[in-house]
Amino acid sequence: MKKLFAIILLYLINSNIVVWSQNENNKIDSMPTILGVSFDYAYILQHSENLKELDNAFPVGIGMEWSKMLLSKNAWEFCNCLPRIGVEAAYWTWDNPDILGSGLLVMGFVEPYFRTHKRMNFFFRAGLGSAYLSKPFDFENNPQNLSYSTNLSFAIMAGAGINYRLTNEWNIGILVKYNHTSNGGIKAPNKGINFPSVSFRINKSLNPILFPDFQKVENRKPPDKLSRLSIANFSGWSNATVRDQDKFYVFGIAGYFSKWIGRRSAISGGTEIIFDYSRRKQIRINNEDNNFVQAAALVGHEFWLGKVTFSQHVGAYYYNDYRINDDIYQRYGLTYNFSNHIFAGFNLKAHRHVADFFDFRIGYTF
Repeated sequence: MKKLFAIILLYLINSNIVVWSQNENNKIDSMPTILGVSFDYAYILQHSENLKELDNAFPVGIGMEWSKMLLSKNAWEFCNCLPRIGVEAAYWTWDNPDILGSGLLVMGFVEPYFRTHKRMNFFFRAGLGSAYLSKPFDFENNPQNLSYSTNLSFAIMAGAGINYRLTNEWNIGILVKYNHTSNGGIKAPNKGINFPSVSFRINKSLNPILFPDFQKVENRKPPDKLSRLSIANFSGWSNATVRDQDKFYVFGIAGYFSKWIGRRSAISGGTEIIFDYSRRKQIRINNEDNNFVQAAALVGHEFWLGKVTFSQHVGAYYYNDYRINDDIYQRYGLTYNFSNHIFAGFNLKAHRHVADFFDFRIGYTF
């Protein structure tokens, strides 16, 4: 995810600078600076049996952010939206100070906006960064904290929200997001902290923003290809815990057919085969002879945002010999198209509110 975020960030900055330098007198191209403050209320998911001993925790956070709004035509053509890029620093209290302590999260983010010509518009947000966590696991002094064992961790988030423009300088909004911290398996225990949250925010532009309405300048053309047939190979690390081991390799293959249905949307269906080695170990411990492989059919929706695709799918297993979870699950993905054929990105598989695994994937579109 670091590489994908960096590619998107660098592309947007570079493309905007090029257009800006070529059109210094063009009022439509600018990068106004925006300052903001946010207030979050969250719930920590007890996604592992080992975390059930912790009481329900409702963290609160306060954040401050600095960002740039990219209003260039080139930025619009990149994602068919007007993106905002920036950095946020947020202080969190985990509502369990004796065990979980508190945290400072610093993340860079990308935030594409849609319907910016309206007073009320909506946006997506993806962030990647790091976290400083104050009370890691200690065998003698803090043995109950199985969520993290290092002060420094990685932090990621994804969400969607609604923004309301009070004036050309002031905005308020609500953002619903999913947050995750983990040290990436560097040191155990490392169950991670998964905390969906609702964020209320206030943003102030240092200069008035006049959003260009590129939809009125020219009609959006349909994509060159109205359908896509793609295959992908993915791999990652399972969040399952089997006895004293909490990291297991996962890999698989997937195939999708997607059909454009208008504007930025496409419907999609496909199948995937998953090899999760945490399941194989559990089968061996139980002295059973089940097959650990899973196969599923998926159906869902995709946002085609220029070179970026954001997908949401629901999957149902048609082969699941070792049944230890629900037959239905969700997938959320973000990919970047390097060319007309090659793409790469990240995907989250979850059973309801419990994250199963993140995976990195690379694929080919025919």
